[in-house]
Amino acid sequence: MNVWRTLPTVTTIEEFERELEHIIHRPTALRPFVCNGSPLACRAFIVGFNPATSMNAGFWDFWRSGDGFDKEKWLECYKDERQRRPLAPGKTRRSAVSPSRRVIEWIIEEARPVGILETNIYASATEKAKELAKEQQCTQPFEFLLDAVKPSILVVHGTKAADYFRAHNDAGRGAKIIEKRHFSRGWSEADARALGREIMDECASLP
Repeated sequence: MNVWRTLPTVTTIEEFERELEHIIHRPTALRPFVCNGSPLACRAFIVGFNPATSMNAGFWDFWRSGDGFDKEKWLECYKDERQRRPLAPGKTRRSAVSPSRRVIEWIIEEARPVGILETNIYASATEKAKELAKEQQCTQPFEFLLDAVKPSILVVHGTKAADYFRAHNDAGRGAKIIEKRHFSRGWSEADARALGREIMDECASLP
């Protein structure tokens, strides 16, 4: 069981790394977030319930001290591991990325130059949300990100993730919350890019 402690003020990437390591340890099977470079430069979060795709490579394999997260290397590894995974019965091929990943990349591309951090309420990966064991339901990494980065906007996708914020007062720490249907189905490229522009406009209108 994780015991929360008072978080020192995080102002540098070195302090961020030290505090994150205290929470998730090194090495770790958790995937607390994905972003391009320093998480401290991200004004918006995309928030799901928990990661759906497990990976053999660990979070710290893509972390660069003094710089941040190497998303380009992570995405290459993600695609490689995805293609090597056995196909489900009846399937003859697999797309390079999942539907959710495809939508997220469109959103991020359209929202530039706004920095976006992808995270989940729970950092343990399971193929289906209902497979998340009770001992995996720890929000400490997510709470750390909220307190350290202090995002202006949270884009929450999926019913389970939205329910969490409705059930917990101040779960968003005062950030503007935008609720959307889950990215795994029903999204066109046009829809995703429209959301990216919405994020960019919202960030421009906030202090």
